[in-house]
Amino acid sequence: MKTKLLTSILVSALAISGTVQAKMYKFATNTPQDSVVGEIITDFTQRVKDKTDNRVNIKVYWSGSLGGQGQYVSQIQSGVIDGGLLNSGMLENLQPAIGVINLPYMFRSLDEYAVTMDSEYMNNDLLAKTKANDIEVLGYLSNGFRSIHTNKPINSIEDLKGLKLRTMATDTYIQMLENLGAVPVPLDFTEIYGALQQGMVDGAEGALAGLWEIKFGEVNKYGVRTEQTRLTDFIVLSSKSAAKMSEADLKVLRDEMKVASQQSIEKVDSSHVKSEQLAVEKMGVTITTIDKAPLIAAVAPLYDAAREDSEKSIAIDAIYAIQGR
Repeated sequence: MKTKLLTSILVSALAISGTVQAKMYKFATNTPQDSVVGEIITDFTQRVKDKTDNRVNIKVYWSGSLGGQGQYVSQIQSGVIDGGLLNSGMLENLQPAIGVINLPYMFRSLDEYAVTMDSEYMNNDLLAKTKANDIEVLGYLSNGFRSIHTNKPINSIEDLKGLKLRTMATDTYIQMLENLGAVPVPLDFTEIYGALQQGMVDGAEGALAGLWEIKFGEVNKYGVRTEQTRLTDFIVLSSKSAAKMSEADLKVLRDEMKVASQQSIEKVDSSHVKSEQLAVEKMGVTITTIDKAPLIAAVAPLYDAAREDSEKSIAIDAIYAIQGR
């Protein structure tokens, strides 16, 4: 009887200990917590915590507090940081074939974007290539179309010539701006505001919502709706951290990330429209449209160059097939 009682006590103690000692996972992002993407990430982490009975408790480090993406990506690969948010530009640096989704005007509408990102090809083939880099892509967060904001009005492609524009440090984005006649200046996201303020750059390519949400409109008063790319944020997990989780907990992560991806499709674009309106109304920003035909013609050589790589050519054709082109 005493042996059975002792065994029962030990089992109960171990169960309680296992609950108390639930692992805390470090998650890095350069996204502000109070942004719409921040809200989606917060909801995602809470659902994961609840559905794993606190076994997967994710602590998010917001607004680049663990460094920019270029700094923390290697720590995710090594498992020092368990996961985080990496954009498609950063994934292109790891796996060049993924760069086809960064090609200008690859996505011409939200519908084309959604059907592509939710496809089996994208999730089970193209994005799965990052596993060779010790990173698993759990899912995506839509981040809206990227355009250009500057310290001077832009009415045509000719007005872009010679302008120093901040961009990400990826070949596709650098070549794109060069083809448009601008001078690309690769900078980490956390450095943009200071560079604009100090006149190191004349503007930047990015979501026009940033004029309000990141307060770029305090410095730049002109936005032009070029909509050349649709940068995607991805929630990724270190393969080393994934190896320490049970299959059941990994399934929860993947399933809840699908929910987060759908939320981002529904919420981000509408939120960006509101932010653009606030930049106009509260900051005196002017946002205009532009004839895209000369822009599309100018960046066509990027597709020719991409097709010289057999993996990229296959990826372009696969995406075109998904979109019905």
